[in-house]
Amino acid sequence: MDIYATPQIHDKLIYKGDTLYVYLHLPDEFYKPDTVRIDSFVYVNRELNINLFGGKESCVSTACGNGYSCTWEIIDNQLYLTGIYSCCYDNDSIQADLNLLFKERFIDGKVKATWIDGNFTSRKGERLFYDHDLFDGGIFEYDLELNFEKGILKNTYLYDNRKSRLSEYSTNSEKLQKHIYSNINWDIIPKQDSTIRVWVEFSSNIEGIIDEVKVRKGYNELYNQEAIRVIKSIPEWNIYLVKGKLLRQKWTIAVVFSEERRNKFKK
Repeated sequence: MDIYATPQIHDKLIYKGDTLYVYLHLPDEFYKPDTVRIDSFVYVNRELNINLFGGKESCVSTACGNGYSCTWEIIDNQLYLTGIYSCCYDNDSIQADLNLLFKERFIDGKVKATWIDGNFTSRKGERLFYDHDLFDGGIFEYDLELNFEKGILKNTYLYDNRKSRLSEYSTNSEKLQKHIYSNINWDIIPKQDSTIRVWVEFSSNIEGIIDEVKVRKGYNELYNQEAIRVIKSIPEWNIYLVKGKLLRQKWTIAVVFSEERRNKFKK
């Protein structure tokens, strides 16, 4: 069974005049260990909602598992929290009172985010393509990594993902089917009354060449090897780059041997 998660709403971060989209977090004291995470989604993070919004009925969305969204700004390499909002605050007015929540740490309309440590990644540029299974729902032209130590921006790293691409064979099932079944060597496949399926798992390298193939559920050596050969013969496949490095995605497909396909595709 496939399980899919909804891509989550980002926080907004202002840095050098640009609006970046990141996932940051609030101080640990805002998250109670008895947060309700069962029953209906309405009750997820109920305690956090009370802490932040005084129990006001804020926007609820499967795309906002935290129950809130924040705005941040980097000024002179210092990270500040500037707002905590209901999940769809563009459509409602519910927001947290930073003065009440942070007290003396709230200065000039913002809070020094001294609790933020580590590396955080923002997507930049155009989204090259959408893929539900990938982080943030797809691949972007660039990944910008921000390194913080107690809220101080120490380093940034910009990664180039522009060589990422989608293959026509992965997006056009008719083209893929035609290639597979037109390239099976039907002369070596015995005529049969039943349909035989060989399930094959594969992935491609940084050039988009399918170079890793294995049988997940086979039939016999003849059928298995022919399924592997024909999958390897696909001219190109997807290239996913994340932080400038190849992200191998595994695909599984059934190669179907049947008289119907023989009659339709045999050259």
